[in-house]
Amino acid sequence: MNPELINSIIAAGVVGAGGAGFPTHVKLGAQAEYIIINAAECEPLIRVDQELLTHYTADILEGLNKIVQETGAVKGFIAIKEKHQDVIKRLNEAIGNDQGIEVFPLKDFYPAGDEQITVYEVLKKAVPKGGIPLNVGCIVCNVETVLNVNRACQGKPVTTTFVTITGEVNRPATYCLPIGMSYKKALELCGVDTLEGKVGIDGGPMMGKLITDFDAPITKTTKAIILLNVDSLLIQEKTKKMEQVLKQSRIACIQCQKCTDLCPRDLLGHDVKPHIVMRIANYGLSDFSGMKTALGCSECGACELYACPNGLSPRRVNIMIKQEMAKAGIKIDKAVEPKQPSAMIDYRKIPVKRLIERIGIKKYDVKAPLQKFDQPVERVVVPLKQHLGTAATAVVEKGMMVSEGTLIGKIANGNLGANVHASISGIIQEISSESITIEAQGGKV
Repeated sequence: MNPELINSIIAAGVVGAGGAGFPTHVKLGAQAEYIIINAAECEPLIRVDQELLTHYTADILEGLNKIVQETGAVKGFIAIKEKHQDVIKRLNEAIGNDQGIEVFPLKDFYPAGDEQITVYEVLKKAVPKGGIPLNVGCIVCNVETVLNVNRACQGKPVTTTFVTITGEVNRPATYCLPIGMSYKKALELCGVDTLEGKVGIDGGPMMGKLITDFDAPITKTTKAIILLNVDSLLIQEKTKKMEQVLKQSRIACIQCQKCTDLCPRDLLGHDVKPHIVMRIANYGLSDFSGMKTALGCSECGACELYACPNGLSPRRVNIMIKQEMAKAGIKIDKAVEPKQPSAMIDYRKIPVKRLIERIGIKKYDVKAPLQKFDQPVERVVVPLKQHLGTAATAVVEKGMMVSEGTLIGKIANGNLGANVHASISGIIQEISSESITIEAQGGKV
């Protein structure tokens, strides 16, 4: 193991650039047989991975090689959908005769980017329920994470994030933006001058979270900002109250089992049965007998936004049950003998084109090319917790001058977390337990 690489990653504050933001130095501190760059980008409308692999090909391959060497892996894979032929051609030309790296083409289905699905597609190994890819000798990394690892080795901390901005915008595009910039300012780059009647999603349309405050900051894990009309089908589904979800379930669930038939995790052999959870919830039972199946839910949304013929929300019910079981201290029983993947796993993949039609976003399925961001940023609010684990502790004081890249939040030794850096040069205006506000000299609030 190379302590210099790990120390560089820690110093730079590198975390998983998508999902929960797991600290990368912890993930790469293990030994693995295979490394997979997850470039599936299975969520519709997001274009970040494609743009990065096109414009930063050499840097990403260099980062992957460093990770392969660090973990002792025998091979590194780049899992990308086969429809991206131009990107694949570029990658293969850059890889040349390097036998240690291979491009693995994926079919265009959802959720190909679920890391456990990606592992199965590439290696034909099923990660056990409640487990992680390392259980089958594999580490999975996001494309931007690998780029940030390579930059960390050059002494460059994570101060920006690549974001696809699309939906109800004039000019869909992908930008490299300073962390802490507001959603509103980011949307203005694409010609949005009013947010009246609009709702935003941070992330993909399926698993992304609703933006409740457009003045809130983007973080290391922000990969997309999707702006939709408040009356769109997708927003109507995502804004249903839990009382409405349960009422509709009791009235309309016909126990057809389609939610289970198309559940990616159940097909993987994880024994996730959303139709059973729906059945039990419909009877209003207060105990958790039979509900532990919900713990394996990946919350991909395939059951509610694609499978259910009556437009019900098994995912929302699963999430509710998972939260209640977490409060009760109930966890996945990892001692249970794992099942083999279903014989139907290759026949029940959800075509992305059909999914886009189903959730009403076809008109937004357009290119969002990488654009240069060269506008001055007057103010950023940098969260101290942009990662899984504990928040970083401020190491600056109000009124201090900082430069872009200055360490402003440090994670305590031994804690799970990541360092945080200034994303612009300026003056520390405010420090709270949650964030640090920096204002450029002469900037406006």
